[in-house]
Amino acid sequence: MKKHLTNKVFSKILFFFSATTLLTMFLLLFFLSRYYTEVIIQKERDASTQTLEQIELNINRKQEYVQNVIKELYLKTDLILYDIAFALQNDYSTYLSYRLDKYSESSSFVPINLNTFFQAYFTQDADINAVSLKSANFETEYIYVNNHHRWNQFLKNSNEESSKHKLVEADGELQMVKWEPQAEGYNTIQISRFINDPVTLKSIGDLTVYYDTAGIEDILRLRRSQYKGSVHIFSRDGTNLYTSDRSIHPEQLQKLPFITNFSEMTWQGKKYYVNTLADEKMGYLYIGIIPKQELKNATKVQQYMLLGTILLSCTAIGVTSFLMRSYSRRIRTIDNAIHEVRSGNLQIRIPHSKQKDELTTISESFNEMLDDLNKYIKDVFVLNLKQRDAEMKALQSQIQPHFLYNTLEAIRMKAISDGSKTTSNMIYSLGQLFRYSLSGKEIVQISDEMEHVKQYVGLIQIRYQNRLKVSFDIPDMYFDEKILKFTLQPLVENYIIHGFQKEADNNELLIQAKGKNKDIEIMVRDNGRGISSERLTYIQAKLKEGATNAEESIGLSNVHQRLHLKYGLDYGLSIQSVEGEGTTVVIKIPATRRGIPNV
Repeated sequence: MKKHLTNKVFSKILFFFSATTLLTMFLLLFFLSRYYTEVIIQKERDASTQTLEQIELNINRKQEYVQNVIKELYLKTDLILYDIAFALQNDYSTYLSYRLDKYSESSSFVPINLNTFFQAYFTQDADINAVSLKSANFETEYIYVNNHHRWNQFLKNSNEESSKHKLVEADGELQMVKWEPQAEGYNTIQISRFINDPVTLKSIGDLTVYYDTAGIEDILRLRRSQYKGSVHIFSRDGTNLYTSDRSIHPEQLQKLPFITNFSEMTWQGKKYYVNTLADEKMGYLYIGIIPKQELKNATKVQQYMLLGTILLSCTAIGVTSFLMRSYSRRIRTIDNAIHEVRSGNLQIRIPHSKQKDELTTISESFNEMLDDLNKYIKDVFVLNLKQRDAEMKALQSQIQPHFLYNTLEAIRMKAISDGSKTTSNMIYSLGQLFRYSLSGKEIVQISDEMEHVKQYVGLIQIRYQNRLKVSFDIPDMYFDEKILKFTLQPLVENYIIHGFQKEADNNELLIQAKGKNKDIEIMVRDNGRGISSERLTYIQAKLKEGATNAEESIGLSNVHQRLHLKYGLDYGLSIQSVEGEGTTVVIKIPATRRGIPNV
């Protein structure tokens, strides 16, 4: 086994790959598990905080409403001075006589008294169970009940049995009844504010609004999908004002400090996450309790993650082992073929594989190398013979142009001896054209290209005497600039074939060169037949597409494409023409020298 691992590179790779995969996967599982648990805890903490903040906002809004009512009360001077202050500082019978006298003296049909005060401010909010207006000496208390059912439920939670007299509003009138003192219950939140005499500024009583906790229950019900814990509300002195889960004893929560914090708590062997939100203004401590058992889903996810990690690791190792065995067999085949070649067997071939990878490329290259090697060995002598034959034909090809030039020169001398000067000049020009055409240069000077054009134009002018006027406007500074061979002559030839008017004697051709930025533009302009708009559009499209056919092989498209290939797409030729007026072709090439002036 040790020898197998030492000699087989793929076995080593598989071993180290398996160890690296397992280590990486389990480290990843460890960190993901911790991260996932922290995310779950943070998510529950955020949900608890949001829930407590919504409950705090709900209660603060009610507290602000009570405060605004007190402010409105002080602004109503007649009400607080002549009714509420009198009612709180006197017994009920005296207050009742006083109120009847005030009503009889008033010219208004709408009385201003405790009844109208309660009804005006405390009948619109459905969460209000009752409103208490209590004198400072606790002798008299007026109760306005807004929801009798909930108020009676609250009274059942009273912990004291001593009785007093109270005034309860019934059918719009205050009535004196026996009253059991209020006790802190689980369904009522009390908000109290002192009432001072506007004249003496001494406290004459307090106003207490008893709010039902239905609004809090609605908040918890709406957020049940996000927050699965319980909510508790305590006053600063440790009094339990509200709890959504009575399984948690209030005494355990009374020990919590009056601060905003997140901590853990153990009670009856169970662990809880505790989120507290302290409201310094109201003096309330809002507590969110999250049982740690509620986070058991995180444990299940961790178990699934462990199982998935094991399965993925085993799958990765198994697939890698299978693939590496396949590669190992193919490499062994290549290795055996190399040993066969080293022993002299050049007929060996590596079997073709359907897989497209580097090993396939190596195999195909190996087979092609052997084919080329066999072909080279077989053809080496034939190639030597062909090389000698090629050298002979090269010598012959060098003789053929000289033979053509010498023959044309002999014909020209014969024409001179016969007195035919015109024929002699034409033969001379033709010989110069042939010599330029057969030269091996691809790039020539503008001066050479212009000389070639002049030889061609000279032949045309001999044929059509006094019918063609050619002008050249080429500054000397451009003569040694470089240009592709056969760039201008095809354009002139194109004009002679398509634009030259044989019957007219005013044919004109202008060849002009000028600098533009760092480029050179050579313009070939004539006053020939011109091109129709449809034909011009077609030609311009063909130039743009780069289309070339047999007829245009030495024409516009050929020149345009050669300029593109040599200098790039920014260079080439453009054509403009008006039918019956002439054609202008502009060639754009780069300048080889700096300092080309703009014209």
